[in-house]
Amino acid sequence: MKKSLIVFARCVSISATVLASQLAAAQVVDAGNTATAPKDATTQQPQTPQETQAPISTTSTLTSSNIFSSSSSANQQSFTPSYELGNAQAGAGQGGVMTAPAKGAPIVNGGLYLYLDANLSMGSNSNVIGSSTNAISSSLYSLQPEMVAEVKNHGDRYTASYLGNYTRYTSDSADDFTHHEFKLAGDDIFDARTRLGWLVGYTDSSDPRGATNRTISAEPDQWHAPIAATLFSYGALDSMGRIELDASLLNKTYTNNRATTIGSDVDISTVSGRFFYRVAPKTSLLLELKEIKSDYDLTDSPNSNTDRRIMVGATWTATAATTGSFKIGYSDKVFDAPGSVKYSGIAWEGQVRWMPLTYSTVDFLTSKSAADSTGLGDYVVNQNYSATWTHRWSNIVATHANLGLLKSNYVGADRQDNLRNIGVGVTYDLRRWLRLGAEVANTNLDSSVSDNNFKRNVVLFSLQGTL
Repeated sequence: MKKSLIVFARCVSISATVLASQLAAAQVVDAGNTATAPKDATTQQPQTPQETQAPISTTSTLTSSNIFSSSSSANQQSFTPSYELGNAQAGAGQGGVMTAPAKGAPIVNGGLYLYLDANLSMGSNSNVIGSSTNAISSSLYSLQPEMVAEVKNHGDRYTASYLGNYTRYTSDSADDFTHHEFKLAGDDIFDARTRLGWLVGYTDSSDPRGATNRTISAEPDQWHAPIAATLFSYGALDSMGRIELDASLLNKTYTNNRATTIGSDVDISTVSGRFFYRVAPKTSLLLELKEIKSDYDLTDSPNSNTDRRIMVGATWTATAATTGSFKIGYSDKVFDAPGSVKYSGIAWEGQVRWMPLTYSTVDFLTSKSAADSTGLGDYVVNQNYSATWTHRWSNIVATHANLGLLKSNYVGADRQDNLRNIGVGVTYDLRRWLRLGAEVANTNLDSSVSDNNFKRNVVLFSLQGTL
């Protein structure tokens, strides 16, 4: 842990120096490189995040929005309501882009662009902790402020961002939570073939009660984590061959309920490399090698392990309406403790985007991998499937619908779960800078151990404002 903190501190120092120097160099910014030129600050713009930079990769799992989710399993993310997930939701952010997306119009000061955004939600949760009996039902309100400071310099982009989540339950104050995320990031384009993305950050968060298999305490399990990550790409997107290298280091430490969380403090380091070989103008084959090392702080922890994966696959843009990637291979997850049961088997990751119309998008996601235990069994093998349809009916009205299934097999515990999520929502743009929203979501866990079965309904009404 000490080594991780030293590395993180050095990364923060270097990143702050780089960002400061780029800000000084960008006081006069070329108009073609600005996120939104000052003269356009009052023009009509959508509230969706601006696509300010092309993705470095279509297959990297590193993005600014989900960078902290690597410390949470698919089970935890599928259990957690959308208002608590925030930017960690699947599909948030551009693959391979480390800088934060910006919303709305900026406040401009020389070469610095400041974007402010806030989302206020009110609604209800019928089963806050996912209990099979004596469900806790409560109304809630949630405030999620966001700030992104952006600097651009000759095609390079740098951001400093903050995202907060202040959620309170009117009938269940024990489950109130406050989350903070701070990030410094950069996407550097050295030439047509060479790109580098980097990020350092810090999060103060919590696991909702019931999201893990640890004994449920009187309040959510609170934790904090510094992180450093980088992604290097060499080769033009249209070249015959291209390589990518990425690495990340996260140090997760729990701060309360230590009787049950002491065994969950962990350092997670990830290193991976990919080689792309173009076989057609819009299709490339890929080979990926990845190692994920989870080093738990507890002496003789049964969960410390190294997961090595080799995968092959392809990325494609079959038509203007269809893009995607899929990779499949072998995962060998070996635990440090003598005599532990290891996982050796198939793993895969896939994502496809279909745009039957320019204003209608369908996203499909699927994956299979082994996750660390959070208190039950040796490990958990997860198969995840989801589909999301987003449709814009007019310039001011849009809807979205999502359907998800997570199949979990708890190895060493004789338990299998099927967790289903379904949701629909609508947004209405009152102004360029003001959006109304409403959504309904249902979560249903069907377990072979009936005591774990539960159903939950969440209803939310939201008001989102930008500058």
